Amino acid sequence: MLRRVALKNIGLITGGVFFLPYSCEFNPDFIYSNFPKLKRKEKSLIASICEVILPSDKRNFPTPENRGHFVLTMLNDCLDKNQRNKFSSGFKAFQLALTSEGQKNFEDILPNEQEIFILKSFEVKKDKILIFLEYLKEFSLLHFETSENYMKKYLKFEFMPGRYLGKVSL
Repeated sequence: MLRRVALKNIGLITGGVFFLPYSCEFNPDFIYSNFPKLKRKEKSLIASICEVILPSDKRNFPTPENRGHFVLTMLNDCLDKNQRNKFSSGFKAFQLALTSEGQKNFEDILPNEQEIFILKSFEVKKDKILIFLEYLKEFSLLHFETSENYMKKYLKFEFMPGRYLGKVSL
């Protein structure tokens, strides 16, 4: 009987040690079904571009998820196959334009140079990069406009349909 308990414990310990590297990651990496080959570095590049386009204010306009995750989720769920292909080709063209400028990482560039690079990309009539940046701009703005404080304070939106006033004289 003790041998069975010992074998069961050895099996549990072995399984725990086997799964330990997978469960100790503190920053979960989301996998988007329509962008399965998107790596963590590319996701952080998209998030940093979104932050340059529209900086987030977590103190005044808190949201349950960060802007990069929201934008990637919207891109994954709301775009059809043709639009996703245009987005991916624009993203590749943006990365090529970034490397042709002599920059390796977008995060390593100074913030004002990031803004200048993106503004220059908006002004240049390269259709692929412009489509890519337009999608990021649209969904970044949507992320801001759906924050609770913006909807309550600026749009006077009420989350409950209709207000109950109780006794009101007609």
